[in-house]
Amino acid sequence: MLNLVDKKQTKNHNKLTFRQINDFYIGNVQGLIGLEYERLSLDKNTFENANYEKLEKIIKEFSAINRWELILDNETVIGAISDNGSSISLEPGCQLEISLAPKKDIIEIEIELFKIINKIDKIAALYDVIFLGYGISPKSCVDDIELLNKRRYKIMNDFLPMCQYGEFIPRMMRQSAGIQINVDYSDNIDAYYKLKFFNLIMPFVSALLSNSPFENGKLSDKKSIRNNVWRFCGRNRCNLFYKNIFNKTFAKKNVFKNYISCILDVPMIYIERNNEIIEIRGEITFREFMKKGYMGYFATFEDYILHQSLCFPDVRLKKYIEIRNHDSSDPKIALALCALYKGLCRCDILKLLSEFKFLKVYEIDNYAMSTITQGLDYSLTCNLNSWDVVQKIVNCAKDKLSTREIFYLDPIFEMLKLKETRADLLIASKINNISLFKKYINSSF
Repeated sequence: MLNLVDKKQTKNHNKLTFRQINDFYIGNVQGLIGLEYERLSLDKNTFENANYEKLEKIIKEFSAINRWELILDNETVIGAISDNGSSISLEPGCQLEISLAPKKDIIEIEIELFKIINKIDKIAALYDVIFLGYGISPKSCVDDIELLNKRRYKIMNDFLPMCQYGEFIPRMMRQSAGIQINVDYSDNIDAYYKLKFFNLIMPFVSALLSNSPFENGKLSDKKSIRNNVWRFCGRNRCNLFYKNIFNKTFAKKNVFKNYISCILDVPMIYIERNNEIIEIRGEITFREFMKKGYMGYFATFEDYILHQSLCFPDVRLKKYIEIRNHDSSDPKIALALCALYKGLCRCDILKLLSEFKFLKVYEIDNYAMSTITQGLDYSLTCNLNSWDVVQKIVNCAKDKLSTREIFYLDPIFEMLKLKETRADLLIASKINNISLFKKYINSSF
């Protein structure tokens, strides 16, 4: 929860400055990797979304057994957190997210991840609940999924669908589950190159993780329904800056300044004071809020942190870089992604940008939209197909990993060998009802 300030601020307050925000993006030289892993919360018998009452009991029992502190929003249990900063939490549609404190080695991530999974899955089994690594709710429609009773989510659900290209916000919030990898950057130049490179390859790595062709009890014409949903979560919130970063004006030395400027021009949703919500509902941008305030309230640094968390680009800049656009899958795939990005971060990113210059910035949208339907069975205009691009990405990462770390890439090697993603395998099995989907999942994971 945000640090709280007086409900009303006087005109003698200390104004939030651009420099204060800029100083937040200082980088980290430790080379850590973080994992945020979402899974769908489903009724074991029906594969419909599990109800909150059962999930609350599961979280409370997990918290008591492991001596983790419960996380509350008013009286609603929304998660639990450990002493080291790792946590479990519920997303808007009661998806369960495991967020691990950043670590140096992938084996440390593996140990903690499976320790949490094994414990919480055993508790969940007592309540006939399963947590499934899959990208979209397989059976429950968006209107059938109750929104978690968290104030932030209610405000987002009421306001964001009214924004331009925001029609899929309810589906994003209630139905989708993804995997996010967090990586360090050392300074503004390192951040600049990593933001450019990860945005450039995002459509292809995202397509590799395609794992959501089945929803509402039947197969769709898309290999990643979740990815398509995220394309329509607000024009000025999803991918709000990725094209700008390739412009010459988005210079290396000014990457933080220009990124912040993009965030400042996004309309605000709300602020919080004394545990109360003050809704703004897009009436002003954060830049305007910094200049003149709103209804007697003036911008704080905590307001900025909240505001930038309500922007949803595929690659998001904080004190680290969040790489966000991957369908959820099984834990081994999550660890494979950790290894992939760790290897890429050890590369000379400027050199990588040169090696991948055949990927055109102006075609990123085309790449993304085409791979949603075609996955990696998509040919580029440069006489390469998407599988070739992914193979090149994986080879670059592999060359920078130790023998022990390369082991984690095995699930990706298997997909490359067969030229089949998780979505391709599901589609090939001709799953056309929820009973067959359940059998497929039980035999495959």
